[in-house]
Amino acid sequence: MAQSAINFAAAGGVDFARLERSLGLRVRPAGRGRYRISGGSETHWVDLHHPQHPRCDCGDHLWRERICKHILAALLREGDERVLSAVGSLVVQLREMARAA
Repeated sequence: MAQSAINFAAAGGVDFARLERSLGLRVRPAGRGRYRISGGSETHWVDLHHPQHPRCDCGDHLWRERICKHILAALLREGDERVLSAVGSLVVQLREMARAA
């Protein structure tokens, strides 16, 4: 796997709410680093290895310039260690919330 060109720090890191929503999406490869993401209200296209910057055609990514749930789903599909580590942290957080309830 080629490392994606995403600057996680500049994009605000991995948001746990977006990450949680990404887990229910269907990811279909459409070329090297390109994915078709479905399972939400619309189908979106993600390009992780674009020369200028990774992109998704959804409003969340385009307008807020954050790592959206579609990009997170594609990164999970590629086995990105930063996102996989965030999944582990999300699970810990959810367990702690369940214990507190």
